[in-house]
Amino acid sequence: MPHYRVITPKNTLSYAQRQKIALGVTDVHCGISAAPRNFVHTEFIELDEAGSIPDSRGRGVKSFDTKYYIHGRNRAGRTDDTIAQILNGLLEMFCDITGASSNDVSGDIIEGNASWTMEGGHILPEPGEEPTSWYEADKVIAS
Repeated sequence: MPHYRVITPKNTLSYAQRQKIALGVTDVHCGISAAPRNFVHTEFIELDEAGSIPDSRGRGVKSFDTKYYIHGRNRAGRTDDTIAQILNGLLEMFCDITGASSNDVSGDIIEGNASWTMEGGHILPEPGEEPTSWYEADKVIAS
């Protein structure tokens, strides 16, 4: 369910940087939220000009005023402090990998009800209510 869109100007990230950022997004999100690693998705969007993209539903525009932008969508139910920790961790990780100034990177995280989303054919549980079986794939990934 965690879905992060990393929005950058065209041709600013190498494939190696994208790999590091995708792993970093997973590390930050799961290190703070304890979500299963295999649920985290990272999408890279390149723009001709910074400033706005169509929102994920195509009904409006998501505007931002920085060169780089990280937009996340997660399950509802986490505290404001936890959401801020995840976002700050993502922004810091992005700057570490890319060398971008923190003044050039911003982001946000929105939430949706877990019961509105399916992952692997199952309705998502609320944060912290995941059965242990949901973490079995993480054991395979870590091997």
